[in-house]
Amino acid sequence: MPRHIDLLEKDWEIDEVPTPRKSPRQHTMTPVPRRSSRKRSMPPGFSSLFTSLPPSAKKSRKVAKVPSLPVAPPTLLTLPHCAISRLLLCLDVDSLERLSATCTYFDQMIAGKFLLSISFPFPVSFIKEVMDDESFEKKPLLKLSCKKTRDEFKTLPDITEDYSEPSSLHKLIIGNSPEMMDYLVFSQMSLLSLYKLRELDLVPESVKQEGRLLGQRIMDSYSNFDCSLLRHISRLGSLKCLTRLDMLVDQNLYLEQFMAELPNLLELGLTILTRLGLSKHVYLHEYIPRLEAVVTASKAPVLRVTVVAETRRQVNKIFKNSHVEKLVLTGPCTFNMFPVMQRLKEVVVNLETSFLDNNCTYWKSRIDDRGLHRAGLCCVNIGAVYENSPNLERFMGVEVGMVSHKQTFNKWNTRMKKRFYDDYLQQGGSKEMKAWAKTRWFSRRPVLPMNVGYDRVFN
Repeated sequence: MPRHIDLLEKDWEIDEVPTPRKSPRQHTMTPVPRRSSRKRSMPPGFSSLFTSLPPSAKKSRKVAKVPSLPVAPPTLLTLPHCAISRLLLCLDVDSLERLSATCTYFDQMIAGKFLLSISFPFPVSFIKEVMDDESFEKKPLLKLSCKKTRDEFKTLPDITEDYSEPSSLHKLIIGNSPEMMDYLVFSQMSLLSLYKLRELDLVPESVKQEGRLLGQRIMDSYSNFDCSLLRHISRLGSLKCLTRLDMLVDQNLYLEQFMAELPNLLELGLTILTRLGLSKHVYLHEYIPRLEAVVTASKAPVLRVTVVAETRRQVNKIFKNSHVEKLVLTGPCTFNMFPVMQRLKEVVVNLETSFLDNNCTYWKSRIDDRGLHRAGLCCVNIGAVYENSPNLERFMGVEVGMVSHKQTFNKWNTRMKKRFYDDYLQQGGSKEMKAWAKTRWFSRRPVLPMNVGYDRVFN
């Protein structure tokens, strides 16, 4: 090989022609050897380097491309850590718990840093786990639930029933004095870190006992325990962190005293179970003012109200609020709720539909006209929406956002009536519009009281 390189260099030297200078010296020009016209043979080793490729080979070299590596589709894991952390703030605790079970990354990011949820008072299995560990870490708790379960357990399973009878969380709550419950809450809460508590669920797993609704004695025990729990969380300053709160309340509505400490609520759920025979005084001077005051004080964009039972009285309940955007109400047709909410966009009403011909129990409804509910009258009266909820877009599945409030009430009512009559026909109704409007719609604008909440009593 070195010999071939030397020959090639020699050929380059022969082919070179010296370039004359600008000021040539005075000397005799020596003749330059002229290029030979004979063909020189190329050494065998270089013939393959300088021969031209066939046209097909050149074309294939131009067309051929280096195969690129397949690009993986974007997933949640490909996002920056700061973006993932921001997205996790938008999920409720149940969704976080399901997400942490999908892969190791989210398990370490979520379950590795937080205690997602726990029942209160502590179940025996949790207490046994604490006893078996030499030490434990107080991770920030995200969700606290108190479902008052009736599942029986033995505190000391290795002792006979003569000395240790089975019990349940329900029995513990209703069978002890308020002072004992305060001590129980204080002692068990000391094992939890609540400075990042996001959700609190205090609705029991069942509002019935032996087929009947809970009596007032049990409701008082539940209320005392829940109130003690809220006072303890309030003392720690953790109520301000709550984003979701679900409560069981009666005519006393003790929740009112804590509403000012809940500025970051995203969803408030109220399950109402009052005595069925409330006197007129208690109903008008305690229950209605407290309920309206709690709704007015809420800053949650989502309000869920579930009416299990209440005294039936034809009194208008004014739900006035400047933060609620979605209202979900489950209750009887005679609940008589009138929304006055500037930011309200959607109203969802869940009514009883299990009976074939006796679903609707609206005031003075005929027995032969109870198969279908009166949308716009049952439970929530849409007449109060005019000028009070101008941003409303959907009411019980009916699109109402296109009906402008910048017109007289009669014109607004005519357009709304047409939309709800069409919805009545879609559900299987057969009445003519005139007959339908006579028993299933309103002709006058509802008159709302000027005073709401405690102003009903003191003004």
